[in-house]
Amino acid sequence: MTALTVLWYNVTMLFKSFSEKINTTLGRLSPARRIFLSFALVILAGSLLLSLPFVQATSSQATYFDHLFTAVSMVCVTGLFTQPVATTYNIWGQLICMFLIQIGGLGLMTFIGIFYIQSKQKLSLRSRETILESFSYGETQSLMVFIRSIFLTTFIVEGLGAFLLSFRFVPEFGWGRGIFTSIFVAISAFCNAGFDNFGSTSLVAFQTDPLINLVLAALIITGGLGFMVWFDLATQLSKKKRRLRFHTKLVLFLTAGILFTGTVSTLLIEWNNPGTIGNLSIPDKLLVSFFQTVSMRTAGFASIDFTQARPVTLLIYILQMFLGGAPGGTAGGLKITTFFVLLVFARSELLGLPHANVARRTILPRTVQKSFSVFIIFLLTFLLGLILLGVTAEGNPRFIYIMFETISALATVGVTANLTPELGRLALSIIMLLMFIGRIGPLTLLVSLAEYQPDKKDMIHYMKADITIG
Repeated sequence: MTALTVLWYNVTMLFKSFSEKINTTLGRLSPARRIFLSFALVILAGSLLLSLPFVQATSSQATYFDHLFTAVSMVCVTGLFTQPVATTYNIWGQLICMFLIQIGGLGLMTFIGIFYIQSKQKLSLRSRETILESFSYGETQSLMVFIRSIFLTTFIVEGLGAFLLSFRFVPEFGWGRGIFTSIFVAISAFCNAGFDNFGSTSLVAFQTDPLINLVLAALIITGGLGFMVWFDLATQLSKKKRRLRFHTKLVLFLTAGILFTGTVSTLLIEWNNPGTIGNLSIPDKLLVSFFQTVSMRTAGFASIDFTQARPVTLLIYILQMFLGGAPGGTAGGLKITTFFVLLVFARSELLGLPHANVARRTILPRTVQKSFSVFIIFLLTFLLGLILLGVTAEGNPRFIYIMFETISALATVGVTANLTPELGRLALSIIMLLMFIGRIGPLTLLVSLAEYQPDKKDMIHYMKADITIG
């Protein structure tokens, strides 16, 4: 056997042993708690691996706390950091970073699932439920096909993205580093992680490069649409009668609308701002405005200095980060479909309609209730995080920057107005907690911690409560 075959065999056996131990450890837990603990275990393992001496760059000044922060940010596919990847980790450390980002984007249970499928072993019912819940997938009969399609889509899209990026990075950095950088950035973009191995300035040096900006934008959008959308598109393209699910049409429509609105608003507000796009040509202004709008949907790459942007632009970006991407993908935030359900319900209430109807369809009351629950919990988490970060942030930073940082962490975006490196450990700990909550979902966190069993009195229908609202 060749050395590569031996290495692959050893890695496979190691992951087999690891997956079996994880399944045994988490076997009796509910799906919500399995999601919670699987991400926590990967973060812990990642922080320990990143702190190993042989993966450090010679210029590294990182402590274990910095490695822990980086591991949380990578597994939660956020993009915030206290120490830049390029000056902290050598090629081995960056390989670990790529692995953490990929696991964070797809989820540990999905990797375990594909291993069981490839080894022709049967997934337990709880493992199936966990994977379904982590991707918000509602069909069980095609789970195996769905998992395979996740990996196939991921590696094809990332591979194509890396190939296209290599046309720019290979001439820039040489063959070895150029190809490695292309793969690293492609994985980070598809997983909406926002990490790069250039330095601390993100994509500012490539601000007006159309190839890099458009390829990364395509990767970000692809990952943010959600695997359910791509699974539906692939399924329907193989049929003569192409009839997309309503969810797919809605996600595509909302994504296009948000990208158009965000691009136009950034273009108009920042048109004459020399600190952002004011000194660029019209095509470059359009390119930068479009890329930043795409990036605000939980990707985290920056091609402008956010401290130079107008406050109203930052407020629009905050709203975009709050909305996030589509469910079932690598994006974070509230999710655009959740917000849409709330808008439809609000319209029905204002007009006095008996049902929340849209496009000749009625949204189920259960869906409306869940949307309200997610919105309230997400909003309260954001407000609590904002207050805590405002109290613990040192140096009296501008409130708009604190708000920007808070939603960037909770929505797993990863952009910053140069605030993260200036924060103390207490504030950074709050940021880590927000990133973790944002990745697994506030509702999932509460369910995993509580696992509330209702009493009989909670199931009784009492007399109507006389409460005046509005």
